[in-house]
Amino acid sequence: MASKTTSSTGKKSALTAEEQQKIVSGFQALRDEQTQLVQKTQDLEMDLKEHDLVLSTLSTITDKQRRCYRMIGGVLIEHTVGEVVPALQANREQIHNVIESFKQKTEDKAKELANYKQKHDIHFSYERPNQQQQGSKPAANSSDSGTTKKEPQDSGVLVDKDN
Repeated sequence: MASKTTSSTGKKSALTAEEQQKIVSGFQALRDEQTQLVQKTQDLEMDLKEHDLVLSTLSTITDKQRRCYRMIGGVLIEHTVGEVVPALQANREQIHNVIESFKQKTEDKAKELANYKQKHDIHFSYERPNQQQQGSKPAANSSDSGTTKKEPQDSGVLVDKDN
């Protein structure tokens, strides 16, 4: 539904600038949410790697009564290796579960984004549907600069790659 139809003439009228701006804003909001999910997933994956590193280091220690220190909320707390390893394994499992949850949410957000893009007939400037008719310049070369001149169209919304 990229354009409205008028009841009297049956012709499609172009979207107003305000309507286009709302559509673009909604699209950018969805993209921002997806980006945040990806960033959170990457942060948690780094935490998971740190947990794995610490667990592999602690697994070489045979004395389970040996003292070790654990940072909890910015406070260093003394424990034994025997107490820390099970807690780290439980934290690692929880982090892994949250990562899987975020990956699923990211996939769902990607589907929602694709549906929104299709519903509002959104095209990036480098994937313009009538690009073959504009000139002999291949699609790969037109996306190198990241921006292309926007031409008025009857329907659809163009979004620059950098937005």
